[in-house]
Amino acid sequence: MELNRKVEKLIEILKDKNCTVEKHSSVMEITFSQEEDAHWFENIFDNYQRESAVSCLMSMRGANDRYKFVFNVKDMDQFINLLEKSKDS
Repeated sequence: MELNRKVEKLIEILKDKNCTVEKHSSVMEITFSQEEDAHWFENIFDNYQRESAVSCLMSMRGANDRYKFVFNVKDMDQFINLLEKSKDS
């Protein structure tokens, strides 16, 4: 399935960020265990919204110092492209 390949690619892009990725229909959930990785993601999320790849970010800090972001994915390909560019910068 195409969606599974995209989620696998997303996981590969984020492998250095020590996080878990879960995809539920059009909602994506990414949980970081390192605060600096969570801040990296949160700081660049505005760009993703401007590029119309994602929307409606909800962030929360959970038990065991986990940083969870839940958001809608409007364009998975664009989201993956933006993450790749942000990772390289």
